[in-house]
Amino acid sequence: MRGKRSLMPRRGFSRVTAFVGLTLVYFLAGKLGLKLAFLHASASPVWPPAGVALGALLLLGYRTWPAIFVGAFLVNVTTAGNFGTSLAIGTGNTMEALCGAWLVNRFAAGLDVFERSKNVFKFAFVAVASAVVSPTIGLTSLAVAGFADWARYGAIWMTWWLGDAAGDLIFAPLVILWGIRPRWRWSGKKDLEVGLLLLLLMLLGEAVFGGWFPISAKNYPIAFICGPVVIWLAFRMSQRETATGIFILSAIAIWGTLHNFGPFVMETENQSLLILQTATAVLAITALALAAAMTERRRAEEALTKEKSLVESANRTKENFLAMLSHELRTPLTPVVAGLETLSNQRARNEEEKSVLEMIRRNIEVETHLIDDLLDVTRISKGKLDLKFATLDAHKAVLNVVEICRSEAGAKRIRVNVALRAVDHYVRADEVRFQQMIWNLLKNAIKFSREEGEVTISSANESLHQLTITVQDNGVGIASGPIDRIFDPFEQAGGSLQQRFGGLGLGLAISKSVAQAHNATLIAKSEGVDCGSTFSVTMETVALDSQTQALSESDLPISRSVCRILLVDDHADTREALKRLLTARGHTVTVRHDMRSALETAQNEQFDLLISDVGLPDASGLELMTRLRGNLSIPGIAISGFGTMADIEKSFAAGFSEHLIKPVNAERLEAAIQTAIATGQR
Repeated sequence: MRGKRSLMPRRGFSRVTAFVGLTLVYFLAGKLGLKLAFLHASASPVWPPAGVALGALLLLGYRTWPAIFVGAFLVNVTTAGNFGTSLAIGTGNTMEALCGAWLVNRFAAGLDVFERSKNVFKFAFVAVASAVVSPTIGLTSLAVAGFADWARYGAIWMTWWLGDAAGDLIFAPLVILWGIRPRWRWSGKKDLEVGLLLLLLMLLGEAVFGGWFPISAKNYPIAFICGPVVIWLAFRMSQRETATGIFILSAIAIWGTLHNFGPFVMETENQSLLILQTATAVLAITALALAAAMTERRRAEEALTKEKSLVESANRTKENFLAMLSHELRTPLTPVVAGLETLSNQRARNEEEKSVLEMIRRNIEVETHLIDDLLDVTRISKGKLDLKFATLDAHKAVLNVVEICRSEAGAKRIRVNVALRAVDHYVRADEVRFQQMIWNLLKNAIKFSREEGEVTISSANESLHQLTITVQDNGVGIASGPIDRIFDPFEQAGGSLQQRFGGLGLGLAISKSVAQAHNATLIAKSEGVDCGSTFSVTMETVALDSQTQALSESDLPISRSVCRILLVDDHADTREALKRLLTARGHTVTVRHDMRSALETAQNEQFDLLISDVGLPDASGLELMTRLRGNLSIPGIAISGFGTMADIEKSFAAGFSEHLIKPVNAERLEAAIQTAIATGQR
């Protein structure tokens, strides 16, 4: 905040006007203060000019010091002493104000002094320290000239010093805070609350010091009842309202104390005012520090809110970018996968062609998993990882993963050993995510193993009702430092490994999150670099009920339906590739590229199934499905590069029975077709 506060506009006021105005204000405040000088004519326990001078120098600059000097000289030359002592007192008052202003500017943030609580305490120290200048110079000159008794020097000096210090602490904040921007403007409820609080403070002040009630005249120590209102002002409002409340309370308290009302009435009027000013100064420091602390807190909350808004906006932008990136990357992969399926179903001419096709398949799978990993990280970070728990044979899932990774291991001539020795191996898990977790671990082991290496995947029941699946390799290993970060996103145990082996470093992070979602533990161990690594997943097992066992043991053949399909996609390569793939499987396929032509075709021809891209050039595939379901009751399968839960839910709501995420392979598409046809016939 330093440097951001500014003075209220002074355009139209010349230096002469400012000089005369400040001199006049100082003179009137000084005359008012000296009316309370009971111990000595020049020493008052209530000295507002000290605060006026300090505030003016901070607001208007050091060049206004002559106005303070002239004002102080006129106050004293018309009160006591002679011309020489008046000059000395004026010099002392001016030097005190200059010293205080310099210290505040140097050590307490200048005009922003009341913006931070620590600076409020610095200001208090400056006020107390700089206030020694004026009484030392002024009183000494009076004593030397014979206008003050040396025997009473200490008492007079103490009164003078306390009056100046209290003037700085009570009146300077009022001058500074009302002299800087922003200007006051009516702001409805807040200003109404301020007005009510100030009115309540005046009423309580009058109750304590005004003599309205007998309790005031009896001088009971009840000044504390005003404290909650002042604290509430500091807690709810700004420093400006707090300083105003303290000033009002101080004025009422001074008047009441002089009329022998309130708890600060002592043997003499000077003693009474000294005690009162001390108490008010302490209250001022406390309230202003609290007000500053609350302002700091509000600023911090605003900054956090702003930062939160920026982070949320950045997250939305990131998610939208990843979703769009996923769509754009998946879309061209779809015709590639479909074409690969077509070529694979044809007899390859030689082993070299088979090897090339298998190489293409592997790299498409890698690309697809990289895209999935990016989206999974986003889902996990938002806590939107959707899980469908069921009783699962962990051994069967592991064997499926081994078969999936068999070709990748074979490409590096890595031997995969399977040692599933656990007797209790049924778990409660999401089948897809469980296999994804094991796949990531096995793929990681293969990736970081050397050519002709060895990977072992095993299971064991190390304790009752617990299954531990271990993936062990003898590859590059993990250093002791990076192993602590091995499950962090985008971490690959060092940049050198990332350069050598590639990838995004998301697989293990996703596996860790999936394990946690299953209440499982995933740990990594390694003896060091070139010593291999071991990853172990431990989770609770469940009993196998008869129904689940019957389902797992049944292997009934599923009848396959050949159907008439309306295929709608605006991507030409995808249309042709999917048509070729579906036709090869015996289906009759009609292709269209937009909703309008698809609706016209559906009205003129009869179809068993709609397969449509979600994004069409003239509308959404969701709208197409809704309109066809309303007129023809045709089942449908949505195909899209967008695969968030929200996208899938929208597809189901529109009437699609399946939502397939690009790229789509032949087996998954055929299974979805049979499911959709079977569902539509019910």
